[in-house]
Amino acid sequence: MLPQIPLGISLRESASFDSFVGLGNQRTLADIKACIAKSGENYLYLWGPDGTGKSHLLQAGCRAAHSESCRVAYIPLSQADHFSPEILEELGILDLICLDDIQRVSGIPAWEMALFRLFNQLRESGSRLIVSADRPPASLHVRLADLRSRLEWGLCCQLNLLDDPARLQLLTESAHRRGLVLPEGTARYILSHTARDTQALVELMDRLDLASLSAQRRLTIPFVKTILERDGA
Repeated sequence: MLPQIPLGISLRESASFDSFVGLGNQRTLADIKACIAKSGENYLYLWGPDGTGKSHLLQAGCRAAHSESCRVAYIPLSQADHFSPEILEELGILDLICLDDIQRVSGIPAWEMALFRLFNQLRESGSRLIVSADRPPASLHVRLADLRSRLEWGLCCQLNLLDDPARLQLLTESAHRRGLVLPEGTARYILSHTARDTQALVELMDRLDLASLSAQRRLTIPFVKTILERDGA
């Protein structure tokens, strides 16, 4: 049974704490796990540039909490054009709410008021909230002063981009979980010819997994090159 997700939004199957390469972000990972386990802060604010794994961690948190029979919701605010602020109403009855890319709705009065009401609900219910953004809370373009203060209530965690050794580890471990062997030379070729952020690399491994299974081919450089050219990567 999947976690409670509104509007048919689905969680990636690959989103788990085990599949997160946390080099340089171990403290943040520990804080998220503590929040999920109810042994840490009830409210976390994650921020960092695109490609640092914010969405991965929020979805992993939902999966982990749901596995403990918690009621959860993951809401990607990057898709806020497709739904209204009313989606936040009554979320206070859930155990965990994860709001992704909160910067996408900052400065919009209706969304800011809905977020403000949600914070108040959660304060009364004791539910846990994890939000993500591409900048720290003080840098958000928030007009509602009361919301700005609430965004700064909890623990603020900065996520850092992976360096090349960590990216190689991400690719190798991602391949291993899929039952694939990724030679180091092929992994380095991927890093030299594709987008290097975390989400793009994980999505590429999903495509390579399907292509390898379909063609019954190993992940050699010529095979990977063919797939990248086919997909226009």
